[in-house]
Amino acid sequence: MRKTLATLLLLSLILCLLSGCNGIGNYYRIDVTGDKDSLMKPIKSHYQVGATVEIKAHPVTDVSLHVFVNGEEIPMIHFDSDYWGFEFVMPEENVTVHLTYDNFYGKEEYVFDDLCSLNFLMSEITKVSVRTTDYREKYSFIETRYSSCQGDIDNFKEIIEEKLIKADNNVASDAICGGEYSFYYDTESHGERAETLRFNDNFFTWSDFSSWQAFKFEDENYVLPTIENPDLITYSFRYDGRSSDVRRYDDESFSIDFFGIGSVEFIPYEGEPIEASLPFYLDSGYGKINLLSPTVFELNGECYEIISGAETWAYKYCNLGGK
Repeated sequence: MRKTLATLLLLSLILCLLSGCNGIGNYYRIDVTGDKDSLMKPIKSHYQVGATVEIKAHPVTDVSLHVFVNGEEIPMIHFDSDYWGFEFVMPEENVTVHLTYDNFYGKEEYVFDDLCSLNFLMSEITKVSVRTTDYREKYSFIETRYSSCQGDIDNFKEIIEEKLIKADNNVASDAICGGEYSFYYDTESHGERAETLRFNDNFFTWSDFSSWQAFKFEDENYVLPTIENPDLITYSFRYDGRSSDVRRYDDESFSIDFFGIGSVEFIPYEGEPIEASLPFYLDSGYGKINLLSPTVFELNGECYEIISGAETWAYKYCNLGGK
């Protein structure tokens, strides 16, 4: 009889441990899901209530490991080249430990403050701008509209009041228009500063050095604001990753690599005709850009004047005035 009773008690204990019930010794089960390969050693299947569960993971470059215990993220307590460490106290219930490198796991609704810096809200915004890129035409100009109108400033500030939800990156990748919404403010130490919210169509794009995630507005009817009556409209070249070589019409052997074509803003030239016949031009994806002066160039029969970034433009950057 005693042997039978002992056997039954042992079987009861084993069944209790396997099922995770609140039985002898007060043990509960742990299930591990997600990126299990990140663990340096497996987590035991059962722990006693009140015990400290230690999780050690391999350190990985350029990503962050997130650990969730029954849906709640726990903080990393050890961050070094030897291992990444997490721990929690075993509760009086079964536990699921989820390991993931997804920065946005477990949460659907976001505000802009979750995803980017909003330091401009701490200062008086003096102007705003929207920089628009048409992805359908590789060699179209980028247009930037500036406004210091309070109505436009208020419309831009309303963007960050909207809630966001995760979107399909593949859908966002098919966007036809890119929009950069910038907020300008003055600082005592650095003068005028700007912070920018970047969108593809109506998708907000978050990125770091190794990944990106698209978000869409929770309100499907919300449309990003435009600037209808800008103080100024400028244009820029799209940089295609290749050199726009500086060449001479009178010397086929002359060539200087130039990669800064996207660093300037320009407007249609309205000054007196420039009679100087300089021999230099940029051999670019846009065609031949004739360099008429340090700040004026001609493309497809139209003249333009650089109003921002002239110090990085080909004429000065390549010291063409001395050649």
